[in-house]
Parts: sequence; C-alpha cells; structure tokens
Amino acid sequence: MQALAAQPATLAQVVAGLNEAQLDTPYREGGWTVRQVVHHVADSHLNAYMRTKLALTEPCPVIKPYDETRWAELPDSRLPVQVSLELLTPVHQRWVHLLAGLDEQAWQRPYVHPADGPRTVEQLLTLYVWHGAHHTAQITALRERRGW
Repeated sequence: MQALAAQPATLAQVVAGLNEAQLDTPYREGGWTVRQVVHHVADSHLNAYMRTKLALTEPCPVIKPYDETRWAELPDSRLPVQVSLELLTPVHQRWVHLLAGLDEQAWQRPYVHPADGPRTVEQLLTLYVWHGAHHTAQITALRERRGW
C-alpha cells in the first residue's frame, strides 16, 4: 500500500525539471509522449479507484473498459502535466485510505473486466502498483537515454 501512496510524488519527481519539448518527447519510437503518459496514469488510476469502489459496493460488477489510446489523443492530454499530478495526489490519498480500512473479505470482493475476466480488489491493487511503477520507469529510462 505504501507503493501506491508514494506514486504521485514519485511520478512528479521523475518529470520535475523537464521542459515542454522534453514533455512532448515519446518515451519510445511510436509511443506516447511523457505528457501523455502522465495524463494516462491519472486517467487510469481514476478509473481504478472507481472500479475499487464498484467492487466494494456492488455484487460482482462488470466494469466499463475504455480506449486508452483514444483517451491519450483527446485535447486534455495536452494540458500541463501539473494538472494530472495535482489530481493524482488526492485520488491516491482517498484510494489508500479506503484500502487501509478493508477487512480480508473486502479484499476478495470480485469485479469483472469484459476483456480480462474476473478479478478481486486485491488483484486490482497489485495491478495498479505495477502500472504506476511501469510508467514511471518508462520516463526514467527516457531521461537516462537522453541524459536529461
């Protein structure tokens, strides 16, 4: 849970000091820009927080997936990264507080992803701890390759 709590600050740290041109650099050939990655993490983690709440309050809800690629192309993905960084902090605070109060039964509450099948709240947490670290590592690797 500490890893989830730390993600907003870690992501902010990894993009700190980047200029506009650097933020608009793809992390790999054909990949999203750093800016798009930061906004994607916010989009994804907002959805994950809502999925957690749905799983805790409804009997095995089927969650609505979204087209991440198309979301990354929408106009709000061109906003300053600070907008999404500031959004992530309170979302993660609420999410971590919610998870910290769960009993063992709640951790096993199921939901269904139409493409991936059934999952539990516990599996969702594992996935999103990895997700945040994965995207942070992409940006870190780009900075190292470019000497930023």
